[in-house]
Amino acid sequence: MFALAVLTAVAAIGCAGPVKRDTPPPATPAPVPPRPSPVPPAPAVVEPPGAFAEVVARAGERLLQDARGVVGAGPRELVIDPLLDASSGQQTTATALMGQQLASLLPSRAPQWKLQPLSRGVLARKPLLLIGTLTPVHTGDARAASADAFRVCLVVIDLASGKLVAKRVDRATVATVNAEPTPFYRDSPTWALDKTTLAYIKSCQGSSPGDAMSAEYLARLPAQALIREAQVALADNRTPEALRLFNEAAPLAARDDLRVLNGLYLASWRSGKRKEAAEAFGRIVGVGLETRRLPIKMLFAPGSTRLIASADLRAQYAMWLREIAVQAGVRETCMRVVGHTSRTGSVAGNDALSKRRAAAVREGLELLDKALAGRLEAVGVGSRETIVDLGTDDARDALDRRVEFRTVDCA
Repeated sequence: MFALAVLTAVAAIGCAGPVKRDTPPPATPAPVPPRPSPVPPAPAVVEPPGAFAEVVARAGERLLQDARGVVGAGPRELVIDPLLDASSGQQTTATALMGQQLASLLPSRAPQWKLQPLSRGVLARKPLLLIGTLTPVHTGDARAASADAFRVCLVVIDLASGKLVAKRVDRATVATVNAEPTPFYRDSPTWALDKTTLAYIKSCQGSSPGDAMSAEYLARLPAQALIREAQVALADNRTPEALRLFNEAAPLAARDDLRVLNGLYLASWRSGKRKEAAEAFGRIVGVGLETRRLPIKMLFAPGSTRLIASADLRAQYAMWLREIAVQAGVRETCMRVVGHTSRTGSVAGNDALSKRRAAAVREGLELLDKALAGRLEAVGVGSRETIVDLGTDDARDALDRRVEFRTVDCA
């Protein structure tokens, strides 16, 4: 009967801030002149948004030139920490292509620098580290339309000094950027800008040449090396190896690192280890309830309260709902179920649709635990809290058609 109730519950629901710039220090009467920056500050972006590949090449070539001007052209090792979409913290097709294109520039633009894989052994040798973000932005009124460009931010860090040595920023046109998440992020049950991801983003977008890097980001690099190995193993269907590596990464990562928790969930689920997958998802729920925000990717078809779901996803959704209901019940948690839509459609229509989505999920939870009926509230925010904000209504902006669970104080 319980399994039937879970499936019935599923059926009931229709199965990064502006970039800092260095500025010259103010003139003072002191006899000792101020120490100059190690490199000239990156110039403000003056070029209009261009084709993605051309923009990455332009910014990458200038970045490497700037970095060589600081650390010299002698032999060095360089590692690329996979680049991120700064709005969601995910890797996308475009961020993966950025990494590949930047790697391809090394033989001609920095021939003495040897590209190395991201590993704990290489990190121990204090190489140069290249990171970057891709962010959907509005060049006009953000309230009037979807994002109309992507900001490219690229940084080189010298791990020997712990300082940022070069930075470049540029913009690409939306039409030339493929913002679809990579399979790991597409299939993960949740997303959030956790502390480690925010530290990465800040290290790129919130720093200037000469700045010391975020201690939080640098401390988690060994964990990131293992996580990257685990993600590659999972993509190659080496699932037992991926599960082992995610478990090895867990003690080195922050407790709320969703790359580890999502990885443990995905590797367990794909291995047929349903109990372990439920335990991993339960940890995700626990972290979300403690931080008072649990964004779960129960994703909806455009303009509908029908979930995007295959048979396998229906089984996963059923388990997700069950774990949320169990933990909310045990903790006697009060929650606000928040529905979201993409920007497509009218404001009034989106507000109504988002509330219907939230109500459908709330009803599914109440079917699993009637005691939750007085502790759940369904609200809709329409398209006022979009994440990707492209208005494409496909896999690229699926996160904009979602529900979230937010812990609230009980009345």
